[in-house]
Amino acid sequence: MPTLRPRGARWRPVVAALAALFSTSRCSDSTAPAKSVANFIASVTSSDTAVKAVLVTGAAPTAGSGPAATLSGTANFVTGGASQLTVASDSAFGTIIVAIDSQPNYYRLTLPSATDTAVVIITLQTHPPDTAFTLLAGVSASGAVGTYGSYDAEAATVFNVGTGDVQVSLSWDVNSDVDLHLVQPPPDSEEIYYGNPVSASGGELDLDSNAGCAIDGKRNENITWPSKTPPHGTYIVRVDYWDACTQTQTNYVVTVRVKGRAPQTFTGSFTGTGDAGAQSAGTQITTFIY
Repeated sequence: MPTLRPRGARWRPVVAALAALFSTSRCSDSTAPAKSVANFIASVTSSDTAVKAVLVTGAAPTAGSGPAATLSGTANFVTGGASQLTVASDSAFGTIIVAIDSQPNYYRLTLPSATDTAVVIITLQTHPPDTAFTLLAGVSASGAVGTYGSYDAEAATVFNVGTGDVQVSLSWDVNSDVDLHLVQPPPDSEEIYYGNPVSASGGELDLDSNAGCAIDGKRNENITWPSKTPPHGTYIVRVDYWDACTQTQTNYVVTVRVKGRAPQTFTGSFTGTGDAGAQSAGTQITTFIY
């Protein structure tokens, strides 16, 4: 059984389950069986998405005398969306494991070079089995069996939102007010955002968080077509820093899902006080065709 870095009494209920999850075993890369971490997590990548984790079948390596992991950030997700978390250690590491308490299998991310701090993007499936689970992270200098230290845990919360043929979501890491804008294809080019949350075509901003610094702590927004087919053509995605709400920096992740394609994620950060932007405001993140 691995050693968790202590975070108080809230982690005591998971200790027994961790004993079953983290036992020494042989494991091989494979697709997900009926019960798996992959039923919750669609992918794990480095912050620039250049490196993608491999899904490994079997129990995660047992914690030993290797570097102890620290997992931090906000593990708030929308269904089908992504969040970024920081994995750190007092010693350099080259391999990161991401797992879920009580779920078999795990993701193994091999970094291009050793580091003591790495940001990972975790993208959720559109229909995860539960809206609350415990993320686990471990690190190793070499990735070999017996070289991992204690794992760290972070409680994850999932907010159910619409998914559909086109889904664009936004998450961020502190209690500021960040807004998602999606411009539909011509000829109408209607913009969906907090000032126009439902478009004539049926596109809907179905989650708007921390509006006007009225902090709800969800730190996610989502736009989709819950009951209609989205217009065909080229879409524009923008993110606006409406108000810092006294925060010094906000880091965000945008996730774009289009039916039949792998989800794409984009990261960035804001500083300053915000612009209280309305229609046409914000930084263009990407365009995509549906």
